[in-house]
Amino acid sequence: MFEVNQVMAGNFLIFAVSMVVLEAIMAARSGRKLYDFKDSGCNLFILLVARLSQPLFMGYIAFTLLALERLVPWHLPPNIATTAAALLLTDFVYYWQHRLSHTNRWLWFLHEVHHSSKYFNLSTSFRLHWLNRAIAPLFFAPLILLGFGAEQVTIFFLLNLFYQFVLHTRMVGKIPLLEGIFNTPSAHRVHHARNKQYLNKNFGGILMLWDRLFGTYQAEEEEPKFGIIGTFESTNPFTVQFHKLPGYSLVARRLTSFFAAVILCATSLEAARAEEVFDTPKTESQPATSSLQGKVEVSVSPSPILGLWKAHIKRFGRHPQINIERVDGEFFVGTYTGLLGKFPLRGRYLEDLGMIQASVDFSSAKLLRWRRRPAQSLIAQMQGVLKDGQLTGTAVMPDLSTAVVQWDARKVHLVK
Repeated sequence: MFEVNQVMAGNFLIFAVSMVVLEAIMAARSGRKLYDFKDSGCNLFILLVARLSQPLFMGYIAFTLLALERLVPWHLPPNIATTAAALLLTDFVYYWQHRLSHTNRWLWFLHEVHHSSKYFNLSTSFRLHWLNRAIAPLFFAPLILLGFGAEQVTIFFLLNLFYQFVLHTRMVGKIPLLEGIFNTPSAHRVHHARNKQYLNKNFGGILMLWDRLFGTYQAEEEEPKFGIIGTFESTNPFTVQFHKLPGYSLVARRLTSFFAAVILCATSLEAARAEEVFDTPKTESQPATSSLQGKVEVSVSPSPILGLWKAHIKRFGRHPQINIERVDGEFFVGTYTGLLGKFPLRGRYLEDLGMIQASVDFSSAKLLRWRRRPAQSLIAQMQGVLKDGQLTGTAVMPDLSTAVVQWDARKVHLVK
């Protein structure tokens, strides 16, 4: 059984990756923004780790179900009737496993990964939690107790998952005669959507029979919006997998800070050769919109700059937080929290001109100490303007490089 499953999974992997490439080409030619390089790269990395760990998990599943099969004193004969029954009941068990994965918070921890992308394409089907396979024997054990063979159950479970791969696409519309009977791309788009009317709908694997029977079926009506409820969004596969674990954020920040320091030093050397000239930002050259995520919160403080801001550093694609804690006249102080840690920020806001000047002292950044002499400071200089509730400007760290980076920031309400 173990060898057969391995062959099936290996052949399917080749087919699946080929289909992803084909869909991406078709989407690009039709001008549809269905793929994002970082998002798909995250999905493929998750697939790679899952594939490397597959022998371990398949061995565990096979051993568990076979051991349980040996304990059962009765076994159903392998014929057409029992095969059809096994296929139907496997889909029934999958429905309840899937439904409980959305309603039970412990199971949702493992399943949330699959819904965490705001994109919906064939590569999204690879976005599964690496530990999710560990709970499979718990749900399919009742079928073994009924007398079905472990090989039957495992193969049909895999076929169920393989079938669902082709459902993760926006290139196929509604399929007449099949909608509401079988799981289709349209029905599965509803399942992945976070629209209010679509939440917790269409849990079936192959059939929509169970959803109709238990009142969870929903046809696709309005345009689906994908992703999970809240502000979480990441293309880091480890963050996608483990961001809900206690203490993970601290470990992730430390690891990310290390790699970010390496990248920062490399880019500063490149930028030093380029010798870009630092200049005061011009408001007419600023973008009209921001790429920030989060819910915008209207400031009600006496000073429009007081509060927590989420920034976007365009060159590096980073989103540090700027917390302006105190304003005294035109001067303010606060903190800057980013990849390298938390650092003091101070500056001045010229309200009549709408201009802001600030500096961030990175001198305490341990990972950057080797880049400077003992007496040399690491001060980033920022300039910008406040317009329509959004800060935009440029920054430079002259002690490391003369390279200029653009940034923008918007006051946000972070959902805890």
